[in-house]
Amino acid sequence: MPDHAHTDTPYETWKSLQQPITRPGDVPFATPIAWMENRRGDHSLALLLSRSAPDRHGPTDALSCLALGEAIRTELGHHRGSLVHDARRLGADWQQIADALDTGIPAVQQLLRDWADGQRRLHQSYASADGCRIALTAAEHQAALDLIPDH
Repeated sequence: MPDHAHTDTPYETWKSLQQPITRPGDVPFATPIAWMENRRGDHSLALLLSRSAPDRHGPTDALSCLALGEAIRTELGHHRGSLVHDARRLGADWQQIADALDTGIPAVQQLLRDWADGQRRLHQSYASADGCRIALTAAEHQAALDLIPDH
């Protein structure tokens, strides 16, 4: 494994990873989606080019496209509830949000409810005496639920 201690930036560390990414778990924690998509694009191009010379390439580019795509999908899924909350808080109506997610209003409202409840549980789990603050307080949780009619 290469020594990344002298790499100038986290992005340089990401670019210098030597092992192929063939499983979503190969992506380091907190890697920005844009970096994953950029690397996926490189593998997609290599895969496209390999079609003219299949004997020169193994399955790594295809596996990397699959693994990075799954890592991106998972990361985006983690943000769905938060983004629904932001959209609603900033004035989007329920139908606009449902259209953006290609689903129905009840599903979007449930997504917000589940996210708010999870954030509240997270806050309760990590509340500490030193004032560290993470996720939603009771008041913030209620404010999120208040965005949902008839909650």
